[in-house]
Amino acid sequence: MRLITIIQASPFVPVWLRILLLLAAGARVWGAGIYSGCHFGGKDIRMGVGTFVNRGVLFDGTAPITLGRQVAVGHGARFITSTHEIGPEDGRGGRVVHRPITVGDGSWIGAGAIVLPGVTVGPGCIVGAGAVVTRDCDAHGLYVGNPARRVRDLPVGTADRAARP
Repeated sequence: MRLITIIQASPFVPVWLRILLLLAAGARVWGAGIYSGCHFGGKDIRMGVGTFVNRGVLFDGTAPITLGRQVAVGHGARFITSTHEIGPEDGRGGRVVHRPITVGDGSWIGAGAIVLPGVTVGPGCIVGAGAVVTRDCDAHGLYVGNPARRVRDLPVGTADRAARP
């Protein structure tokens, strides 16, 4: 996986070839668009059809990471699935634990956002640029800040109205 990650990250590799390389490594990313500079630390990564991942995104991949359909991920976002338990006073970084991340259909993860271990971002959410998501995000909300907090509800059902004449 390491060699494939290095090759696929190159700006000289077209998106279609990047997808094929990641598929060959075991990631399930068919139908996604992944730009250069992204790092995949594992192969247990799934992306739904129409998902777009911009440049420089990190998927640490020590636990499963699932991005639903039509998810947009901004430049330099981070998906971190590993952490440490709190250890004793002579070594606070205790035992390593791995927890999956799930991002629901239609969500948008802003540039530089960090999604931490065990988090589920509900469908239709927006996580603002630079936000640090430490807890689950309920569906159709705008989350910003560090730690990320819901600042407003987002409209639901507007796609059908926009398509009508």
